[in-house]
Formats: sequence, structure tokens, C-alpha cells
Amino acid sequence: MAKKAGQQQLQADIQSDEELERFLERPGLLVLDIYSEWCGPCLALVGNLRKIKLEMGGDNLQLAICKSDNITALKRFNKKSEPTWLFVTGGRAVNIMFGSDVPKLLNLLTRELEKTLQKTPRQAFYRLDELQPIEVEQQRIKMEAIERADRIEREAKHKKQVDYLTQVTESIMENMPDIGVTVFGPQVNRDMFKKLTEPAEPLKMQCKDRRVIQVSMDQFEIVNFACKNPLPMDVIEQLDGKELLMCFWKIDESIGTVPNVLMAYAHELTRERVGPPNEEFGEEHVIPPIIATMKLKIEVELKEGEVWVEEVSSEEELRLAQAKAKGKSKSVVQEETHPAEEEAADFDGEEEASEEEVPEAVADAPPGFPDMPFDMDIDNDVEAAEDEEEIQEIKEEEPPKPLTRIKTVKVPPIWVPNNRRTHAALIYVFFRGQTSGFLPPDPKPDPPHVIMAFDATKRKEIMHVVDRHKDDVPLYGYFSSGDPEDAELIANSTDKYESSPHLATDKIVLKVNKVQSNMMLSLVSYGPSYVSPNVNVGKDEALRFFPEDYKLQEEVVVEPEKKRKKSKKMSEAHGPQEPLEPDAAAATSAAVEPVSTDVSAPAGEGEVPAAAAGEGAAVAEVVPAVPAEPTAEGAAPEAPPPEAAPESPKEEGLAEAQPSAPEPEAEVPADPAPEPAVE
Repeated sequence: MAKKAGQQQLQADIQSDEELERFLERPGLLVLDIYSEWCGPCLALVGNLRKIKLEMGGDNLQLAICKSDNITALKRFNKKSEPTWLFVTGGRAVNIMFGSDVPKLLNLLTRELEKTLQKTPRQAFYRLDELQPIEVEQQRIKMEAIERADRIEREAKHKKQVDYLTQVTESIMENMPDIGVTVFGPQVNRDMFKKLTEPAEPLKMQCKDRRVIQVSMDQFEIVNFACKNPLPMDVIEQLDGKELLMCFWKIDESIGTVPNVLMAYAHELTRERVGPPNEEFGEEHVIPPIIATMKLKIEVELKEGEVWVEEVSSEEELRLAQAKAKGKSKSVVQEETHPAEEEAADFDGEEEASEEEVPEAVADAPPGFPDMPFDMDIDNDVEAAEDEEEIQEIKEEEPPKPLTRIKTVKVPPIWVPNNRRTHAALIYVFFRGQTSGFLPPDPKPDPPHVIMAFDATKRKEIMHVVDRHKDDVPLYGYFSSGDPEDAELIANSTDKYESSPHLATDKIVLKVNKVQSNMMLSLVSYGPSYVSPNVNVGKDEALRFFPEDYKLQEEVVVEPEKKRKKSKKMSEAHGPQEPLEPDAAAATSAAVEPVSTDVSAPAGEGEVPAAAAGEGAAVAEVVPAVPAEPTAEGAAPEAPPPEAAPESPKEEGLAEAQPSAPEPEAEVPADPAPEPAVE
């Protein structure tokens, strides 16, 4: 008992913030062996530390094991499986070491103890919850590895998507060489279709299908993968979620290629035409295009350091802008704005002035008035002054608003890709029904899923649920940890895991599809040690646990073996069975069949001894007549057949399993049926 008490004094066991605070008040160098609940302390190395404490440390060296799960300052070590040693003096951390290298740990401990005893000035002190330089470096390396893995994953995913799209578009171009698609802007609706077909007739274009489709940004990203004239991103942002009219055209290739014919069609829809004189117009006049560009003004925030440069998008707007600038330079005095200049102001470039520019109409208004959120009583000067002061105070308290600018986005009325592959991509995305005759259906996407980790000691119960729901638990494995960043694969099957050395801290990790069933409730009832917080995190964690090349090892099926053992045991109990002679087999079947068809006979009456099998059907007549009259002379010679049954090894097992025929028939002497047989 004394030895046990001495060991307790050599090392403290800390499991709470209060215990850690009291321990930090001790003098000298404090060495903390930090561990988590799922991965116990490194007790093997603690023995070496105790030896140093007894030999040279004494009261100047204090040892403790700290459970990081319950200690706030050590939370960052929660999921660590690597031994962690934290050196503390004066309540502040001075060094840290990871791993189980005994010589390195002892050398570091000796140096730190000498500095503490000699009171050598130290270069840096750290809070217990603060990352030390070695931890910062580890974190940097870890983040770089994660980013590199993510980049590789994204590149692989993108390549896989491009390869698949290339494959399907090749098939569409081969099977639909004369088909193209036009995408109309939101300013074009289905009621305008009759007008849209007017320029199509001279070009021998036939509309085979048309649909109004709500388009998402992801779909346009797929379409633009091989496009040489893609829609600009700011236009796609305005089309995101909008309903767009799309037409599926058949082109006469004698006129030209699909992109060229559709580009000519788009030009006819958007060009201005000159009409001849008529009753309304006495001379030639300009007819506006059938469909025109839509201009949307949106407010965008200026990024830090961004300089707003006014853009000019056409020669006409350039001319109007120059005229406006020339008119302003003639005189400093404010003059009446010319109507042409007003028009120029409306269409001035792609981007217009920010909200900080004060309109000319309110240039003389008092400061603050244009931005007032409510009406003011201008007649009451006193109240107006008080309100103005309150507004100014509110404005001083409000944070500065970000700089913004007004940008004009031009949405084209029609978009036609200038290469066939992009037309094939449009067909694949928006007119997939047209390809059902030659294009196989897309592979089903991976359903949303999460990661669930359990102690490997519960593997029998967990695998019982997994076997019943194999479709919803596509992958599983045994790992050293439930943390995807630190976990190492141990086995990809239960048989392999049980045949290899394992620890109590091992985990069985499942990839579980998130479905509306009792399967997940069944798994949760076994107390998982970890579950992904959501399907997005679960998807990333599943790729870490189960990369694309991960395969399950087939489990050994033991059910047939059990059946073979059971049948072997039954055959041993019944005795060896030899093959019947052909004549004996025929006689046996002939003897059994008439009796087995008698529904009124009790079970067991149909069994016939092997010795009597050679007598054929006559045995069936003799057997019930045996107990009728013991004194009858004709009955005596026919009595031996039932006694001779044990002599035949062919039906020995059958005779033991079933009662002999004469025994049940002994209860039927009162029946008058046997009397004709005796006569």
C-alpha cells in the first residue's frame, strides 16, 4: 500500500479545469501528458519521467496526465492520437513535444529542467490554449495537404465530368448532325413564336420542339464547357432562375452548317430593316428589329482599391458622351440640359455614376434632405432644425456605406453557340428526351450521405444492421480513429479485422445514405462515437475515409458450412447407407407407393422392411393379416418377414427412424376387413 501511495504522489491525474488550475500553482517544471478519452495516456513513457523525477528532479519536477476532453485550455488536443507532452512553468507553456521518441523526450526534459533550476531567461512564453510555433507549422503543413488533396479531387472531378460530356456530345453529334438549339432571352415569350418563325422559312429551318425552361447557373456552366462564344458571367447571373424559351431546330445542311444557319437566323431577328413607303409613312422608314437587347441596371459594390472607369460600348454612345462632355466644357454656368444629352445620360456606357453623385435637380437642397427617411414640416423652422440635428447625429453613428456603382448589363435577345459541340451540350442538358433512342441514361448520382463511427467492439451488432440494409450502407471499414484526418485503415472486412491484431480504440466507420427509414434510427441506438453534422461535411469525410479506389473485401459465407455439418451429423446418426440394387429399388418403390397413397393410414404405416421388398405387392396383403388368428396354419410361415428387417443393412437407418409395420397394426383385430385375407 505504501508503494501505491508513493506512485500517486509522483503523478497527478487531472480531468477538469479546477484541477488544472490548482496543479499550475506548483513550483518548478510541470510536464503534462495530454490524452483523449478514446486514446489513453502514454503510460509507457511516464515510467521514464518518474525515474528522472526521483533521480534529479525531486520537487522541482511535477508530472500529470491531463484528459483534454474536459479541460477548456486543452480542447485542441481532443482528437489527437499522437502522444503530446506540454512543458509548463509559472503557469505558462514553454515547450511542447509530439510523439513517443524516448531519448528525444528525456533530452528535452533535461534541458527544460536545467533552465528552470538555473532560472535561465526564456525566449517566449505561451498560454496553455495558444498555438506554439511547432503547432503553427504543423497546422500549415496540414492545411497545405488538405488544399492539395482538395485541388486534386476537384481536378479529377472536373476531368471526369469533361470526359463524360465529351463522350455524350460525340454521340449526339454523330446521331443528330443537323440539329441545333437557340436560347432566347427573358424578353422573348412563347406568344412571340409566330413572329420568330418568319425569318426561319427562307432559311429552310424547321422547329421540331420548343420549351420554356427555368435555367440555373449550374446548367450554363455545363453548356459553356466547350463554347467559343460563351455568355458573359454577368449575363448568366441575370438569367439564373429565369424562364427562357428554347427552340430545337432541324437544319437543311444544303444551306450551310448548323451554327452558320442559326447565326444567320439570329441576325435576321435582331437587325433593323428599311420599309417601303406606305399610307402611314410617305417615304422609306426604319422598321425596328423583331427582338431587341434588354438593358438591366444593377448596383454593384466597388472592391477595395478598385477604380471606377466609365466604359463606352458603342460608337453611338461614344459620340453622345463626347457631345455631353463638350457641352459641359463650354461654360461653367449651369445651363438647361439638351434632350439629346438626356438621352446620352440614359445610355452612357456600360457603367454609370455611383450613388455618391448628387443629382443636379437637388444640388441646391440642404445637406441631408435627400436621404431623409421621412417627410419634414418645412414651415416649422425650429422643428426642422432639431430634426436636422438628430439626423446628423444618427449619420455620425452609422458606419460608412460601401462605395457602389450602377452597371448596365445587356441581355441579348437570342444566343446561338458557334460550334456544334455546344449545340450537342444544349441538347443533352435541355432536350434529353430527344436522345433516348441512342444515349443511355445518366448514372445515378451518389445519394446524400453521412459518416457514422462506432467502437469496433460493437461490430457484431452494427454488421447485423448493415447486412439488413446493404443498399443504404454501401461502404464500411475498420480504422484506427473516427477522425477522417488522422484515421488509418486497418481492414476492409470484418473477417480480415478479426484475424489481425487490433486495439480497443479501433473504430468501425460506415458510409450511410441519408434516407427516410428506420435504418439510421437502428444505428443511432448503438451509440455512435461520431456522426457527420450534415450531408455536405459527410460527403467530404466519406471521400477521405473511402476514396474512389476503396473496395470492400467479400465476407466469408459460413451458412453452407453449417448445413453440411448438420447433414453429416444426421447421416452418422442414421448409419451408413448403401446404394440399392436396381431390382430391390424398384420393388421398394412399388411396395411403398400403394401404402403412401392411403390417406387414412397413420404416419409410419407406409414403411416396408427391406427383407419383404422382394415379395412385391403380396406383402401389403400379408402384413395386416398376421395378428388376426394366431392358430391359423396359413399365418405361421408368413410371420418371419417383420423379424428379418434388422438383418438388412440397406434400410437399417430407415427402420430405426420409423416404427415397424406390425406394431401399429396390432390394434386393428376388431376390424372385419382382414377376414377375407385369411380365407
